[in-house]
Amino acid sequence: MLEALFAVVPVFLIIGMGVLLRAREVLPESAGPVLGVYVLKLALPLLILHILAGAHPGDLAHGGFWAGVIGSQLIVYALGYWGDRLFCRRGAGPAVISALSCSACNTAFVGLPIVTNLLPGNQEALLIAGLATLTTNIVMIMGQARLDMLAGAAAWSDGSRSRVATLLRVFILGNPILLATLAGVALSLSGLGLWAPLDRTVSLVGYTAAPCMLLALGLDLRQKLALAMHRAEGHAALRQVWLISCKLLLHPLLCWAIMWLLGISGAWLAIGVIMSGTATALIVTVLAEIYGAVPEESALTAVLSNALSMFTLTGFVWLFMRLGMI
Repeated sequence: MLEALFAVVPVFLIIGMGVLLRAREVLPESAGPVLGVYVLKLALPLLILHILAGAHPGDLAHGGFWAGVIGSQLIVYALGYWGDRLFCRRGAGPAVISALSCSACNTAFVGLPIVTNLLPGNQEALLIAGLATLTTNIVMIMGQARLDMLAGAAAWSDGSRSRVATLLRVFILGNPILLATLAGVALSLSGLGLWAPLDRTVSLVGYTAAPCMLLALGLDLRQKLALAMHRAEGHAALRQVWLISCKLLLHPLLCWAIMWLLGISGAWLAIGVIMSGTATALIVTVLAEIYGAVPEESALTAVLSNALSMFTLTGFVWLFMRLGMI
């Protein structure tokens, strides 16, 4: 099947554009980190707000689907985190990035194009895929909150009042992704939505998240890959095999098992599994860069997993076609 290949190739073309821009010194060295902060703090939260605010309340009420997609993410997140803590012993920061490398899905850049190519014009399929893109927020918020706690650990030692203030500032007011998710759900459930001109503005900014994230990865890709190979400490190769196997095989199979046990079938199961089987989300490399937690290794995992996902996703698509689910 060529659908997965056609979906992944544009991703690598934009990454390659970033590599070329850095090689030609078109952009300054600080461009990659600056783009990363822009995506994390503005573009991605606005994209989430746009998708959620326009959803019908009934679209959010599919318990078995949510349990399968979110439950499988949480399981592989735990496997990635505790596997790193127990066997690699590199600290909590790298363990969080390993957990996100296993669980955060590249749904927006790969999953949606695959579904669009598979089922063009099918509104139910696009709705399922759109809802699946939101589930990555769960593990991303968990990971970012943990990294924020590690980065501001000293602020938690000044008494109970300051601890409450720090909790509010770091985990709620200081987390644009969480705020956007809560606001989007509230607008959807209330039926208010966003004022049309504002929604258009939000969507225009939000849809810049994808190219900016890919460019940010490409701008520093050569340096990150070189450092990742140079600093191949201990069992770096085994870590890559473990992380990529969890992301591309164990994660979608767990999602399939949970939804099957809960009676989900047809397109809801097939598309949920396909979206769960996408590679490591590129936002993980942005977080790793911002928080200084193994950014070189996270870039390597993201590149390898996205490349190999061409083959695993093609296999899942072929299997679901043979089973008559899509």
